[in-house]
Amino acid sequence: MKTLPLTNENELLARLAHGDEKAFGVIFHHYRHKIYAYAFHLCRNPHQADELVQETFLKVWLNRDKLPQVLKFDNWLFTIARNHVFDMLKDMAREEAFRREAGEDPQPAINPVEEQLLSREVEVRLREAVDQLPPRQKLIFTLSRHKGLKHEEIAEELQISRHTVKTHLVQALKALRNTLKFFFL
Repeated sequence: MKTLPLTNENELLARLAHGDEKAFGVIFHHYRHKIYAYAFHLCRNPHQADELVQETFLKVWLNRDKLPQVLKFDNWLFTIARNHVFDMLKDMAREEAFRREAGEDPQPAINPVEEQLLSREVEVRLREAVDQLPPRQKLIFTLSRHKGLKHEEIAEELQISRHTVKTHLVQALKALRNTLKFFFL
């Protein structure tokens, strides 16, 4: 669902920071569908997605005094939502492990909730790391890894040498490894 940007978002956020409930309502109604879609994409459960929307906006209200320091509200909001989704998935994994240990619900050795959590976390981290690449490296990496183009095809499309393509890919992969190495420790 595509929503138009709020023309007076900064004013609304300033009012919200001072406890204005009407401003909060406008912000809530503007972003709730986006947050729901994002939460549903990650957890695949409508009830949990609704709950995560409520938790996200509760946190916004409780931390409204921090709004003047927030440079990009939508990024801050989606970070809150993402963290709530991951916390919920971790809780589900712990609960599943507890039930398995208690003998209530025998499950296979690989916990699908943990596996889903790790898979989504890796996807998110990789997407964030790719977004941090310089524009040219990001473009070449995307053409290579996401569109499956060969070095020659990329060179032809961008009108650069094959060697330049290879150099950019090597640098991109090195940067991604450095960015992601702490995640896999």
